[in-house]
Amino acid sequence: MNNIYRGLTKTIWGYVFLHLNVNLGTLNVLPDWVGYLLFFSAIILLGEQLRDLTLLKPFCILLGVGELVDWLTVLFTGGALVEQFFLLDALLTCISLYFHFQLLTDLAILAEGAGESGGGLRTCRNVDAVLRTLLCLPLPWEDWDTLGTLILMGVLVVGIIVMFCIIWQLFRLRKRFS
Repeated sequence: MNNIYRGLTKTIWGYVFLHLNVNLGTLNVLPDWVGYLLFFSAIILLGEQLRDLTLLKPFCILLGVGELVDWLTVLFTGGALVEQFFLLDALLTCISLYFHFQLLTDLAILAEGAGESGGGLRTCRNVDAVLRTLLCLPLPWEDWDTLGTLILMGVLVVGIIVMFCIIWQLFRLRKRFS
């Protein structure tokens, strides 16, 4: 099995860990920090093919450590720690937006280098970035009436569809390297 195939497999599993939450009480048994650990491993494997991808390593480490700290504080205290510090939370949110945007950009470049279309990954990347940004806006999400709740549910459903599309396209790309 070559490094590209293994790197894409780890990226797929990273997105699964990041977006699939299975909770026992307040503890996520599929923690997000494992997703960033998988992303880091994928960056190492894919870095030979995509030199710019290795520039994401420090961001991946920072996001993974932030998620690990939150996971451990939920494990021991029942509440997240990072979200209590507004500026740190805002910084990690911005880094997360950049990290995923650039990761998907590099994977689209990999697809194009393999003779596939990278347009689907780029479209999903753009929609994902817009949705993540929209959910970060200081809108009165809790105070909305029924229409606002329906709009929020629509945004979340579109986000889930986009994640499935990203994972599906990564499976297609991975098949190219099998």
